Amino acid sequence: MSFQLKRNIILTGFMGSGKTSVGKKLARFLKIDFFDSDEIIADLAGMSISDIFRCHGEDYFRSWESEVLELLGKKMPGSCVVSTGGGAVLRPENLNALRENGIIIFLDVSAEEVYSRVKGMNDRPLLQVENPLKEIEELLQKRKPFYLQADICLKTAGKTLSESALEIINALKDLRL
Repeated sequence: MSFQLKRNIILTGFMGSGKTSVGKKLARFLKIDFFDSDEIIADLAGMSISDIFRCHGEDYFRSWESEVLELLGKKMPGSCVVSTGGGAVLRPENLNALRENGIIIFLDVSAEEVYSRVKGMNDRPLLQVENPLKEIEELLQKRKPFYLQADICLKTAGKTLSESALEIINALKDLRL
């Protein structure tokens, strides 16, 4: 695909919105690097995200996340796609760091869509509760105002990874980014 990016692409959204899957596809299309902040944190900490939450708590994880996002925010403009954790938007310093060289894209999905995508997974620490759908609805409602601070909002429900990635590329072209 002959398209030169002027900024990095930062994907935000709730767990299960497709940030990692769409991000990998998008990076392949654009022939640029892909970084998943959760994978980097797990590698640096030497344990899974679930174990970090269980052993050290969410605040500890969020501190790691802020450090990693600050480093990713310094990547050369136009060189990568970054998938953030679902709660990364809760700290203003994270969004500020990512905006430095990036354009933020919110992958929007409904609570029901999230639940259908993640209901069988045990690696989602925030969903280890009695009523995961209710928890998703509450978390999504709390985070939505932060997600909506993105430069571009894209609904991913019912779209293939390729369709979502191409829609992002077209939106960036329209904005001349």
